[in-house]
Amino acid sequence: MKIQSLLSLFFVPLVFNAQSKKVATDNRLTTDLDKMVQKEALVYMQDPSRVGLSIGVFKDGKSYFYNYGTTELGQQQLPTSKSLYEIASITKTFTGTLLAHALVDGKVKMDDDIRKYIGNYPNLEFEKHPIIIGNLTNHSSGLPQFLPDQSETFKKPMDSIALALSDFYKNYSKKKFYEDLHQAKLSFIPGTEYKYSNVGTQIAGDILEKVFHKSYENLLSEYITKPLKMNHTILGTDSAQLLTCYNEKGKVMPRNFTTIFGPAGGVLSTTEDLVKYMKYHLDESNKYVKASHIPYVKSKGDAIGLYWRLHTYEDGTQTVYHTGGTFGFSSVLQIYPSKNMGVVILSNESDGESQGKLQDIADNLLRNSSKK
Repeated sequence: MKIQSLLSLFFVPLVFNAQSKKVATDNRLTTDLDKMVQKEALVYMQDPSRVGLSIGVFKDGKSYFYNYGTTELGQQQLPTSKSLYEIASITKTFTGTLLAHALVDGKVKMDDDIRKYIGNYPNLEFEKHPIIIGNLTNHSSGLPQFLPDQSETFKKPMDSIALALSDFYKNYSKKKFYEDLHQAKLSFIPGTEYKYSNVGTQIAGDILEKVFHKSYENLLSEYITKPLKMNHTILGTDSAQLLTCYNEKGKVMPRNFTTIFGPAGGVLSTTEDLVKYMKYHLDESNKYVKASHIPYVKSKGDAIGLYWRLHTYEDGTQTVYHTGGTFGFSSVLQIYPSKNMGVVILSNESDGESQGKLQDIADNLLRNSSKK
């Protein structure tokens, strides 16, 4: 082990600002990037609800890692680049990447009626317009967010929603999912409106399993995690050693209930692995990467590729990104192809503002790095 690496295990400075909240970190503050990250991270961590934060940056061909706070309230244990977080809906970009392989290799077509793969569902059309695979990738299928409908659950006090959903889905099976799918009702022609749907992404994952004749977990390993050496990225299991996660009141939250539907939000990962993933997606000469970033339906504003969100800033810089949020974890992964740069930020606390503020950090790091 290098001397610098050994020292970093023990060198955890305490940083103070005017509000006097001390924040543990392994940031050595030796480079301009270090100082930029420090400034952004400390502003975020001053909120008393924040717990831990792990940041990974890929810039100019090099990888950088920073950690703040703690893995668990009441403990003085700094997270690391190998700390395991729920990345929630960032998982959808993995599904999109796998779908890019299926499209480029001719196993599926974007205009395929999804019933070609999942069977007879007369309800999965509106005015004779069926849901096609392309509708799944940009959330225009009209399918609900969850099955069965959970609108009543979401009317409960926020503290109890996570527990109620976790309890409900504890024994929910894929067989029950497809039984409930018969009750889904579309209210618009697929492709004409936006409606975020975990259900649609789960179906996309199941279609991938059918055309490749392999499990989603095996597809992740074969096409993404193994070739990229993402050794700590897995589908969620009860035995996975996740960080403890919290809501804004410091209450411990249950594990992500969508882990039973892996393609929509079940992947667990680390900043070390996700920097490798960002590096892969910065290479748009790769035909699969390029396919996953092309929007199926273009728009004047933001667009959506194969689940990837696409945004162009006023200066013309494009970001390809996705956020993730459960009741106890928040995350953002953003890449900037023209800058050969990417930022991933993972937090083991979630509230109404956390995802947006993590995106602000990523944007500010890009903006300030571009000035150097």
